[in-house]
Parts: sequence; structure tokens; C-alpha cells
Amino acid sequence: MMDEMEVREFEVRGGPWEGIHALIFYAAVTCAVLSTAGIARLATGICAVALLFYSIFAIFSSPTYLIIDPGKRILTWESYRYFVPLRREMPRESIAGVEVVEARRAPATGEGSGARRDLSYFVRVYLKLADGKRRRVFRSGTTGSPHDNRTAAFLIVEELARSLALPIFYHTPDGEEAGGGS
Repeated sequence: MMDEMEVREFEVRGGPWEGIHALIFYAAVTCAVLSTAGIARLATGICAVALLFYSIFAIFSSPTYLIIDPGKRILTWESYRYFVPLRREMPRESIAGVEVVEARRAPATGEGSGARRDLSYFVRVYLKLADGKRRRVFRSGTTGSPHDNRTAAFLIVEELARSLALPIFYHTPDGEEAGGGS
């Protein structure tokens, strides 16, 4: 059994930082295609190599973590930008709850190809802040199966709710409340 006062850490994927650098990566791929097509071969080739290495380095060196400290009742956002850490602490009083947004249709179960490749299913987890804003903590990816994404979201929601005594609000994208409060 896990210790009640154990500090837990989760990686937060996505966000504006990763989105911008993913676009830079796609620009590098576009430049590489243009250089092989003979369009300004030298300029687009150099541009492709430079942008490719920059975008990979920026994404690799810039993870964001959510650290849950139940003993202090504090959440810490720890972001790295080019390996430089940036920390922001959020006391329990500044958090109103955990919001789960899940596709109306539950993911397929079993071992079939439908269970592994259902791109219509998604789940997102947000922190509802006391000032009315929300911060995304988890977003299901397209590389994992729906079952794996749902399990990962469940573990994060369970840890946040248990460690910080946060209520859970669950709804579908059209705004229909499907349950909540704990």
C-alpha cells in the first residue's frame, strides 16, 4: 500500500510551449521536403537541419511536471525551459476541484483493433481554480489505446482527489453533467 504522505509526480503533456515547437518541427519537415524537390535546395536544406535540431532539443529539454505534496497540501508546477527549472506552487485553498471531460462514448474494451485505435475517444483532466480559471493536467494522446488513456486519467484524478481532498466534476464535451462531487 502506498504511503499517505508520499509526494507524487505526473508529467503534463502539451501546452503552448510544446505546440509551438511541434509547429517548428513540421516547418523543418516542410523545408526538408522542399530541399529534396529542388526548391532553393541549399537554403531550405540548412533551414531544415537547423529547425529540426532546435525543435527536438526544445521539446526534449522542456517537460512540465505536476508534483502533489499531500503533507504540505500544495501542488507544484515544475516546468523546464531548455533545462532551466521554473516552479510555481499552488496551495490547496486556490483549487476548487478536479474536472474530468470525457467523450460521450466509452472506449471499447477487449483486444480487438477497435479497442486499440479508437481516435474518437478522449479524456481530459483539468484543475478548477478558485478564481474560475482552469489548468489542464492531462490530455489523452493518440498514441495510447483508449483504455490506457482512461486508466492514466483515472490514476491522476484519484491521486489529486485523495491527496488534497478535492471534489471531482465529471461531464461530457456538450456540457452535460454526468456525476460529480465526492
